[in-house]
Amino acid sequence: MTGRAFRRFWIAVIFLGVAVVVAASLLPIPAADLEDGTDKFWHFLTYFLLALFSSGIVSADRLWRLAVRCLLLGAGLEAAQALLTETRQADWADLAANGAGILCAWMIASGPRAGWARHVEAWLARRTER
Repeated sequence: MTGRAFRRFWIAVIFLGVAVVVAASLLPIPAADLEDGTDKFWHFLTYFLLALFSSGIVSADRLWRLAVRCLLLGAGLEAAQALLTETRQADWADLAANGAGILCAWMIASGPRAGWARHVEAWLARRTER
């Protein structure tokens, strides 16, 4: 798989990840699971991974747009939790954890590492040529 097919595959994986985040954010969750505060870790990790994986197909000059889109997704889901669910609630601390994960991913993926998926694609192509 090379070029456009690889990019389409990667975009499909990212959309699948977004769909999982949306579903997990809006499905009912037992209140006991949130009492120990570990949900902030999961918010951080989820948005870190989403932003880091998505940065694989984004050039360095467009990385900030990716970060804004990820943050808007998180903000939209917090609003949806407040407006559309009875078992979930919006929380500024959740949005802050999302933002921290996105910022960490941005720092890792910035500069020459932006668009890292093309390096993975080239590596895979070399391995299949053998």
